[in-house]
Amino acid sequence: MKNLAIVQIDDELSPLPATNNSAGLLPSRLAGRKLNSAPLIEWLVRRISEAELIDGIVVVMPDAPEYRELASLVPLDIPCHFSNKKTPLARLADASKEYPSEAIVRVPLETPFCDPVLIDRLLTTAQSQPGADYIGFCLEGGCPASQSSIGLFTEWIRPAALAKANRELKSKSDSYRIDSSFLNYPELFQLEMLPVPQSLNRDDLRFSVVDDEDWEHLLAIVDALGAEMLQWQDVVRIIDTQPTIRHRMAQRNKLIA
Repeated sequence: MKNLAIVQIDDELSPLPATNNSAGLLPSRLAGRKLNSAPLIEWLVRRISEAELIDGIVVVMPDAPEYRELASLVPLDIPCHFSNKKTPLARLADASKEYPSEAIVRVPLETPFCDPVLIDRLLTTAQSQPGADYIGFCLEGGCPASQSSIGLFTEWIRPAALAKANRELKSKSDSYRIDSSFLNYPELFQLEMLPVPQSLNRDDLRFSVVDDEDWEHLLAIVDALGAEMLQWQDVVRIIDTQPTIRHRMAQRNKLIA
């Protein structure tokens, strides 16, 4: 397989923090929430499949009862890999080994609006950067988009680099924050960071889902635009017509900055 998307559902992944006034949503609980009458995990998998350059999708989860119950929510044509490894990084590397590919696109469950066009942009960039180990997006101020609350972005990883990151782990915290396993070690990995589209360089966008208020915003956007494939421009456009939601997103981003 050439390009494999791996959706990672893992409560031990270090998430964006919830704001002080709300409890966080565990990915294992979030996966089954209904979005347009379908579980979120099904909705996300179908959205990823719209990327033209993705050849296959796998859902990776820890090997535990609460996760095995989620398997029935995943479309039948999408395999689930239950890993007994001890950390999220090790479980991702385990899935990569079980399903060999030339490249991985990692998609956290908490980014349901990840954009298929931006996924294809990662893969197109990888074709022109044969030495790259990790490709991601970066905001104008230098913050990796994977560590922002925008929630539209995924990460490209070379499987050999993933195995190396897991094998030569430098900090225990890196095993719970996948991107830092690469971004913190430019001396070990060849990193390529793409600028996010200019219209996304702003502090009033928040599409990652880490708590109930984020979930309500997501439902409002889908209700307004419908459940067909939503390009990021559509998502941003609807927020620009909702000043109350946009203001609240900006406030919440400041609370967790």
